[in-house]
Amino acid sequence: MPPSPTASPPPGSRPGRLSAAERRAALVAAARVVVLAQGYLPASMEALARRAGVSKALIYAHFPRQHDLYAALVEAELDDLEAHGLADAAGRADLADAACAAAEAYRAHVERRGPILHLIYRDPYMRGRLPERARRLRDRILGGFARRIRRGHGLSAREAVAAVNLILTAPEEAGRLAWQGAVAPEAARVSCRELTLGCLASLGGAPAA
Repeated sequence: MPPSPTASPPPGSRPGRLSAAERRAALVAAARVVVLAQGYLPASMEALARRAGVSKALIYAHFPRQHDLYAALVEAELDDLEAHGLADAAGRADLADAACAAAEAYRAHVERRGPILHLIYRDPYMRGRLPERARRLRDRILGGFARRIRRGHGLSAREAVAAVNLILTAPEEAGRLAWQGAVAPEAARVSCRELTLGCLASLGGAPAA
């Protein structure tokens, strides 16, 4: 189950002796816990300060604006996705193979770390304040799938984008349920694959080679 935002700092931490980079990383990690526990933005600065074991003044010293903190949090999540091969999965030649592999990479990410990207990407305030890297990844991965679906199934651009957004719900929901402990990881993996393939099959038309 997701940890409580009021939990004490992890054992072995060194309050007051961290480098600036270490402190920022610790604050980002604490922010992920707090945002996931809340289920929405903005994070409670009081809860974040308690979680990190620091003052609110120190948080603002590292992140003067809250959206700077959330942008750093997005960067950390993108690092994890990159390390686990999302881009390589999405680049596979066969559309169904690429969609299933990319969906599984994202599902496993959500299972490991919670639906933090979903919460940040869907927040109206953050839509225009995401890191450039996040926008590039969205355009490359999701935009790439939309273009391949449009070509392969004869859909309009709007229909292809809607199809990608529909397919995206499969790894998000399966990963969230596994992260919460509501379903077993293997059941979540199988469901994610079946839903992804089902969405692709429902598009009609003959997929291009």
